[in-house]
Amino acid sequence: MFLISLTVFKNNNILREISFKRGLNIIVNSANPDQSSGNSVGKSTLSRLLDYMFLSNGKEIYTESEHNNPIPQVVDFIKNNKVLVELKFIGYDENKYTIGRTLTLTASKSEYYIDSEEANKKDYERIVASQVFGLSSEKPTVRTVSNKFIRNTNYKMQNTTRFLFPTTKHDVYDQLYLFLFGFSELDLLKKKAKLNLDIVSSSQQLTAYRQPYKESVLRKMIVPLHTEEKEIIERIESYDFTGTQDDNVKSLVKIQSEISDLTIRYSKVKSKSMYLNKSIESLKENSTSINGKYLQEIYLDAKVSISGELLRSMEDLMIFHNKVINNKISYINAGITECLEEEGNLREEISSLQKHESELLQHIKEPSVLKSIAALYQKLSNIKEEIARANTLLSRIEEVKASLAKLEEQKQKVVDRIQSNTDSLNSNVSHFNRLFGELSKCFYDERYIFDLNFDSEKERCSFEVVSVTPNSTGGKKKGELSAFDMAYIKLVKELGLKRPTFVVHDSIEDVDVNQVHDIFKTADKLDGQYIIALMRDKIAGQKFSGYLEESTILELSENDKFFKI
Repeated sequence: MFLISLTVFKNNNILREISFKRGLNIIVNSANPDQSSGNSVGKSTLSRLLDYMFLSNGKEIYTESEHNNPIPQVVDFIKNNKVLVELKFIGYDENKYTIGRTLTLTASKSEYYIDSEEANKKDYERIVASQVFGLSSEKPTVRTVSNKFIRNTNYKMQNTTRFLFPTTKHDVYDQLYLFLFGFSELDLLKKKAKLNLDIVSSSQQLTAYRQPYKESVLRKMIVPLHTEEKEIIERIESYDFTGTQDDNVKSLVKIQSEISDLTIRYSKVKSKSMYLNKSIESLKENSTSINGKYLQEIYLDAKVSISGELLRSMEDLMIFHNKVINNKISYINAGITECLEEEGNLREEISSLQKHESELLQHIKEPSVLKSIAALYQKLSNIKEEIARANTLLSRIEEVKASLAKLEEQKQKVVDRIQSNTDSLNSNVSHFNRLFGELSKCFYDERYIFDLNFDSEKERCSFEVVSVTPNSTGGKKKGELSAFDMAYIKLVKELGLKRPTFVVHDSIEDVDVNQVHDIFKTADKLDGQYIIALMRDKIAGQKFSGYLEESTILELSENDKFFKI
């Protein structure tokens, strides 16, 4: 990825065109001794326009930084002219891109262009995300990542690692640093959170099915029931019908046997329906009463890759959780509908047979026979129903156990992949620290280390820059920052990561002049782009003359401000 040029058009005419170089790129005020100090000529405007091309709202372009008051001349310039900003760059696919955006006072009114053709914002953002920043997922966002590479405020220049807005939540930094240092499958963290939720729900369902008996008890209960069932069947089959109305009784026995079998089928379907309803009741209870602390543990910082619909507030976690539960309930309700339909059909068959049974009973004159046969079939029916209930419950328990085992297997695969990504992350950080240490040693004779630690269980990053003087401020802090950002560009190049290889810094006037020279010397040889805006007075010495001559990309003055107003 390489920045080629940025062009500003005023009413379709080129107002200013800046070409970027490989290595050091200097933005500076004019050397004319008759000019004023060089402040307020627009040295920071280039970085703000770059940021605007990367989807900022652009307010910092036409407001002054100290009090955020509008700059009248710039506001009028934007209001009274059609201003188009165009950026050319080479993307990660080695293709050349040209993107444009009109400069407006209201960001939502901007027009977007791709290769000089008007385009929608979504397509524009997709190109910026993928070809400038190497983003392939929703999180982190373009706006989050761009702050690392365009440091155009005092706050960003004073904070090497915590350069986002002061109230930024920790999870946004988690997303950012995992992305920057090559954790390539951020969606794995979302998958793990979803699997954890499914495991919790299935575990609670299994607990419900195991009441009042566990599967080991149910299996033991079935054995004597089968023995008793066999004995009753043998007694029925060996019953002596001598002296009775043989044909009628045999027909009655056959019908009662059919009724018994259908009743067992009906009992199984009824039991299945009952347990499905029990599952729904459990899920509904789960949707409102699941332990909040446990739910927070499930999702603890899972927003590293989870989309905006899942926020870390408890309320939003519950909304997402309940949505998953409702989807499960809808699926189970479909099964209940099938059961109810089958129940209705079986009831009709049983009713028809019972009607026939009643007709036969009217023709049989021997009550003792009826009483004996009926008692046996009633007992057989009761036993079969008990067996059916136990088997149905066992079946449901085994289904949930199999589902749990599958979920655990899927989770383990995800955990293994997370660990693989974590190993790569740690390796990349170690590589970065070698580069960071070398540059900080060169600039200040002190070795700095970036301590980035990712806890794969909690899915949270901790990070800090560690040095002999960890509370460095002012010029030394900015030197640390230069070492950090250039080391990152070196890392990207050496590892072949699809990440930006440019960085924009604004104002390093309070850095010692010797360190500035070392920074320029390193940046000049960088296989990337180090873009720096500063006052000419800072680099007035003879040793900077070569850099000024070869690396200046923009020189401004009171008579030639950025927008020429």
